[in-house]
Amino acid sequence: MTRRRSRAGNALIEFAGSLMLLTVMFAGIFEIGYSLYTYGELVNAVRAGARYAALQPRGTGADPGVAKAVRNLVVYGDPAPADRAKPMAPGLTIDKVELVNGPDTSTVSLRGFEVDALFMKVKLDGRPTATFPITSGGAQ
Repeated sequence: MTRRRSRAGNALIEFAGSLMLLTVMFAGIFEIGYSLYTYGELVNAVRAGARYAALQPRGTGADPGVAKAVRNLVVYGDPAPADRAKPMAPGLTIDKVELVNGPDTSTVSLRGFEVDALFMKVKLDGRPTATFPITSGGAQ
């Protein structure tokens, strides 16, 4: 009996050590998964914004209404969002969206944005970026 009692605490200590290791491992997996999911959502949003900008008619100068619609599309998923619309990712604002309309292409990217995960922040400066060629119907 004394031998059994002396080993009774070993299982509890081993379980506690294993539990800490598993908790850290699962938190890390969650952090990486959340960051990759958010990045994928941002890639789709930037791509939609660049596509929308490439399809807009071109005038002699940059149209501020189109630029605002593109930024709203990237941030909120809608060119004309409702007043209380939530951004695609926490902390994403329209001032972090960069739009460059060239003579043949439209490029949309994010500048100065950080994905705020559980334990760390992932900085996405200049990423994601999407460029679409201007279609013949959009150019004037």
